[in-house]
Amino acid sequence: MDVTFKREDGCQRLYEAVAPWEEIAPRFSEVARTLRSQVRLPGFRAGKAPESMVRSRFRREIREEVLDHLLAETAKSMVEQYGLKPVVEPYAQDVHLEEGEAFRCTLVAEEAPQVPAVEAAGITIEVPKVEVSEEQVGRALESLRQRAAVMKPQEGPAAEGDFAVTTLQRKGQSKGQERFFCALAKSEHPAERVLVGAKPGDLLDLSVPQEEHGHEEGHAHEHDQGPGHLAPGEYTLSVVKVVRREVPELGDDLAKDLGAESLDALKGQVRKDMEARFALEVRGLEEERLVGEL
Repeated sequence: MDVTFKREDGCQRLYEAVAPWEEIAPRFSEVARTLRSQVRLPGFRAGKAPESMVRSRFRREIREEVLDHLLAETAKSMVEQYGLKPVVEPYAQDVHLEEGEAFRCTLVAEEAPQVPAVEAAGITIEVPKVEVSEEQVGRALESLRQRAAVMKPQEGPAAEGDFAVTTLQRKGQSKGQERFFCALAKSEHPAERVLVGAKPGDLLDLSVPQEEHGHEEGHAHEHDQGPGHLAPGEYTLSVVKVVRREVPELGDDLAKDLGAESLDALKGQVRKDMEARFALEVRGLEEERLVGEL
């Protein structure tokens, strides 16, 4: 098999591979013999059909098997012979493989573009210093604290900001809907207003007048379907559960829950992580500005 360089086209390098039929013929025979031992043809026991009949019957399959191995070996030989470092697997074009004829094809190898060396000496660029303030560390710790919050069921009345799982049923209808509300005394939503002070098991009467709803009565059914709207009418609000979002104190216990030995250790780890992230950002900015100056 001869592999010769043809031309260069950008990042592509094209090579021509040629092999005489005498070199390729044994490959066809080897595949045919292997296939002959596996197939059963009418009138012959398994493995007993003549090789010529197998080659005629499975001409296309044999060619594809030979071609797959041939291209893989040729590409490997090309890479080793010319010391190539392709960024993708080399591929073939203009393949010619027919029994009794020479094999030839064009192999294409794509390499990374050559970047010319440049001199950066004497170039001055300004980048911010990597500094993490106490305020930034504090904000990061507060974020961790808020993410560690849990929802705890309450037996007593709902306080401002508590949440309630409820069943909201419009009077005159046979079935209610489960809804999740926040207890807010000054909310614009009537259900959220009446929940302040409510306990699990309470049944609350809720009236939504026309002017509060702000829509025509003819559209009541349409807006009653939305999660944030109540159509004008009378409702019963059944309080199923009251839960309170409890945020843990910023201390050693929280630090241990987050995998640190103490609060000081957690602060140190947070600062270290932030410094590493900022350093990476500054490095990217430095490279960007350096490229702009070259």
